[in-house]
This record gives sequence, C-alpha cells and structure tokens, in this order.
Amino acid sequence: MNPLRIFATVFGMIGGLWLLTNGILSLTSLPEPDLAHEESDMLRPRVPQEAQSLVNPIASSTKIIEEGRAIYLGAGNCAICHGKEGRGDGEAGALMNPLPRNLTDSRFQGARKDGEIFWAIKEGVQGRGMFSYVPRMITEEQAWKVVWYIRSLGWDD
Repeated sequence: MNPLRIFATVFGMIGGLWLLTNGILSLTSLPEPDLAHEESDMLRPRVPQEAQSLVNPIASSTKIIEEGRAIYLGAGNCAICHGKEGRGDGEAGALMNPLPRNLTDSRFQGARKDGEIFWAIKEGVQGRGMFSYVPRMITEEQAWKVVWYIRSLGWDD
C-alpha cells in the first residue's frame, strides 16, 4: 500500500475519533426531527413558483420508469437518503433533520407537480439537506426519468 495513502487513512481515523470524542459528530447531539411540524408543512412550496409550470419532456413508459429507477439507485444516489423504496428511510437520511421526504406519501405525491420534483433534483432545496444533482451527478434528462420513477412509487399512506 502507498505510504501516503496509509498516512491519509490513519490521519482521517484520528481526526474522526477526535470529532466524535468532542461531540461534534455525536449522534446524540443531533436534534430530534419535528415530525408534527413536517406533516403540517407538507403543502408549503419549497421551490420557485415557475417550477410548477415545468412539464416533463419525456413520455412515461415502463422502460423510462425502469431507467429512472436505475438512476435513482445508482448515479443519482437518491436511495442513500430517501431509501431504496423511497420512504425517506435511507442510511444517510436517518442522520438528517428534517428527515428526507417520503416519496411514497400520498400527500407529497398529490401536492407536488412534476416540475417541482424536477426542480428539487436539479437545484436542490434549501434547508432540507437536498443539494443540486444536475449537472453534478446526473443530466437533466436523467432527472426527468427519476421524476417518472418517483411517480411510480405509489400513493402509500
């Protein structure tokens, strides 16, 4: 193994331990999510109004939805926060406050237009831990395919 890589690994481990022992990365220091507030806040728009008028330029099909799923699970890295099934229960999402959106929630599905979902993927959502994915990780075309996949997740309650 490269000596520089060994040094970087050891230095990173020591730094991480220091951060944990000083409470900076302590999981107990994370604030509890305000779930009651989140539910009452479901209808509050988080993207500019012009995002509502954006129309998905890609026609839906089983193939497109499957491509969107592959992007969601792969290059888009969405599952790390939103979970493999879109329920907001991803590994990294558990550390966030507020928690990531449950994309299968019927209130979310009914309240958000495709353009709003696309905008959130493209531009990110301030105060939600959702950062911009386009063009950093995926293309606009891929983002629209992910929108179709999100729509296919159902309307669970």
